[in-house]
Amino acid sequence: MILVGQYDSPFVRRVAVTLHHYGLPFTRNTISVFSDAVEMTRFNPLGRIPSLVLDDHETLIDSAAILDHLDETVGPRALVPRSGPERRHVLRIMAVACGTVDKAGLGIVYERHFHTPEAVNQGWIARCKGQIAGALGWLEQHLEGDWFIGRFSQADITTGCLMGYLHLRLPEVLGDFPKLEQLSVRCEGLPDFVNARPAPDEVMPG
Repeated sequence: MILVGQYDSPFVRRVAVTLHHYGLPFTRNTISVFSDAVEMTRFNPLGRIPSLVLDDHETLIDSAAILDHLDETVGPRALVPRSGPERRHVLRIMAVACGTVDKAGLGIVYERHFHTPEAVNQGWIARCKGQIAGALGWLEQHLEGDWFIGRFSQADITTGCLMGYLHLRLPEVLGDFPKLEQLSVRCEGLPDFVNARPAPDEVMPG
C-alpha cells in the first residue's frame, strides 16, 4: 500500500499510526497539497489528503473511510469497537477531535498563513479559538484514566494526532488541559507515533 500525504497533517498521521499499529506494511508518497496540487488530484479529485493506494491499485480517500477499511481488514483487532455504546463513544471522540483539527487548521492556521496580517479576520480567529477551547474542554472531561474507553482505541490515536498538530502549529490554544497533555505524552512515546512523526521537510510552504 502507498500512503499519500505528509505527516504534518493529523489526518495523514492518524492513518499512518493505525497502519503501524496493525502491522500493515506501506510505503509513502509525500507529495504536498500545496506544491504538488495538480499531481494530488490523480489520487483525490479534491486534491486533499490522505489517500491510500491499495495493493490492487484501488485508491481510498478521506481518513475516516481509510480507517474504516483498515478496521475491516484486521477484524477483531479493530481500534473502533464494532457495535454498542463503546463504538458510539469512540466515534463521538473522533468527531470532536477531527472538528477541532479543522477549526485549528482551516480556521486559524490557513487564515493567517495565506493572508497578510492586515487582511486576517480577527473576529473569525476569535470565534475559532472559542470553538477549539470548548472542544478541548469537552475532550478533557471525557478522558478518564489513560485511554478514553479504558484501552487504546482510535479515539486516542485521533486525539493524540490532534494534540501533536496543535503543539506543532498552534500552541497558543493549548490552555489548562492536563489530561489531554498526559495523553499526548503517552501517545508520542509509542513506537507507532514515533514512526509517524513529521520530518523537517514536511512543512507548509513559506
